[in-house]
Formats: sequence, structure tokens, C-alpha cells
Amino acid sequence: MPVYPAYNEASESEYAPYLVDGTSEISGQAFLVQKNGGTVKAAGRMVTLDPVTTISSNWWKQAGRMWKYRMSLPPSEGFTSARRSVTADADGRFKFSKLPAGSYYLRTELTWDVAYHGIQGGILAAEHEVKPGETKMVMLNSL
Repeated sequence: MPVYPAYNEASESEYAPYLVDGTSEISGQAFLVQKNGGTVKAAGRMVTLDPVTTISSNWWKQAGRMWKYRMSLPPSEGFTSARRSVTADADGRFKFSKLPAGSYYLRTELTWDVAYHGIQGGILAAEHEVKPGETKMVMLNSL
């Protein structure tokens, strides 16, 4: 189980620049290609975007990319307030608008059940940076 340190005012204050609207955008598509060549899209899945800070970096290393701890979040008001989430469309496409420039952790879950083999897939996650006014297109397609 992840162990999160006590957070102080200085680490919580790192979220302040991310609590306002900006001029950047991250959009893309979340999917996985199966061993047989089929494609599974993240249709209807929640996609989250978390600013990279001391608190979120600790969470990312311990739990953010691990299926086992997919529900674990740090006990941080800043983390919760700054997190953005959208639901992917039928093609697994998503879009985050009005972002402040900076670095972000992008994440979603993509799983499916295979008869006699169980659950396949897992957490799709990546770190991305956007500059002021930048529109970035990304493919979220690796475990």
C-alpha cells in the first residue's frame, strides 16, 4: 500500500498556478492494440490530468501507474482541487482545454475481459508538458 508523507503548506502551494484557466490544450486518444491485432478504445472511460508537483510525483511513483493501487490518491487538498477529468468519447478521444502551461500526468484505465484468461489491459499513463498557448495532440497507448 502506498505511504504518503504529511504534506506542508509549501508543497500544497505548488498547485496554485494550476487552479486558474490557461491558454493551453491537451487532446488525444486512449487505446491499446491487442496481441491479435484488434484495437480496444477507452470509450466512456475517465481520463485524468494531474499537475506535476512534489505531492503528485510521490503519488505517481508509488501508485499512479499501478493497477493494484489505481484507487489510491494522496491526502492532499491541492491534488484534489487541481485534478481535471473528462470522459473519453466512443473512439477513446479526450480533450483538456484552458490549461495553464506546465507538466501534467495523464492517465486512464483500459481493461477488457477475455474468456478463460481474465482481465486484460491496465493503466495507460504518460507525462506531458504544454507551453503557453500550445495545443498538444497525444496518443495514450502504452501500459
